[in-house]
Amino acid sequence: MVAALNKLTRLGVGVSPWLVIAGLLYVGLFVKPEPVGSTVIPTAIEARDRFYGLVNPEPQVLWAVAADGKIVRSDDAGQSWQVQDSGTNVHLQDIAAWDSQKAIIVGNTGVAMYTENGGQSWWQADAPRNDVVNKLLDVKVFANGEAWAVGSFGTIIVSHDYGKSWKYALEPDDYILNEITERKDGALVAVGEFGTILLSEDRGESWKTIPSTVESSLMTVDFVDAQTGIAAGLDGILLKTSDGGHSWQRIGNQFANLPEAKAAPGVPNASSWQDVTTEHIFTLRWHPLQERWYGAGSKGLWLEADADGSNWRAGRLAPKDLSWHTSIALTDNGVIYTGRNIGRWDGTRWQVYQSR
Repeated sequence: MVAALNKLTRLGVGVSPWLVIAGLLYVGLFVKPEPVGSTVIPTAIEARDRFYGLVNPEPQVLWAVAADGKIVRSDDAGQSWQVQDSGTNVHLQDIAAWDSQKAIIVGNTGVAMYTENGGQSWWQADAPRNDVVNKLLDVKVFANGEAWAVGSFGTIIVSHDYGKSWKYALEPDDYILNEITERKDGALVAVGEFGTILLSEDRGESWKTIPSTVESSLMTVDFVDAQTGIAAGLDGILLKTSDGGHSWQRIGNQFANLPEAKAAPGVPNASSWQDVTTEHIFTLRWHPLQERWYGAGSKGLWLEADADGSNWRAGRLAPKDLSWHTSIALTDNGVIYTGRNIGRWDGTRWQVYQSR
């Protein structure tokens, strides 16, 4: 009897590994796993996002572009957002739109993309590239499908078919252009590295280099009318023109850092520019409805001024928000800033958009 039990035990030990293998094979081939719980879907706006460009072609429509090829859109003035498929993972630097359906995006590696269906599809545009470095930083759109973009290596390109095809409007050069804008009479002004200012009064047929009083990079430029404009850049630099961009004068000659103690939201630091800031200014826009200048930059900086570039006010958007912002969209009751986050600024209150 004992011998028989020992024999059965040895037999069981020898067979058991094969039973385990057989059981695993059966599970792998015939047992289908059932989902448990719900799938985790990433939110449209995440804490790690870095947004560079923003546009609102209609009051309820917002588009923003970000690092790693990310595009988000809101159709309810920022209450909710949806991610759109860009088909690329390069950093997208700026977006401009003719309306809620037609828009153009530019970015690193010289990428240019356009949509005709509200961003449901984005197509690669035929944009020229040089043999040195390609990076498009800013794009503006105008009537009849016209668009202008600028970037590294002195690139200025133009499209006349809603961003589908592009051509050089100026031979590349060894500097970076950060932004291009239009005077109210149709002339074009571009600013960039080393205080570069370019002016064209024949719609890009020829360009004139304007002497600048600064050597730091100019990041942004805009105009109130055909004569009055302001350019801004690193280290709090502000330049003003009163003759359509043919000459520029530095506004203020003394600058002071924004003390943390005065970083209350909506509280101006000073009534004159000389005490405002040395923080970098990345974007500045003239708001025709409110007849004011609005700007933003590094470390939560906000700026406002009268039409003639006087009575500057500045502060931080929120006491603990030191985020940078690089783009402005104008709304009827304020502005929207985008950068390290996206939010609405009405002159006294900073409301950061959260994804829902």
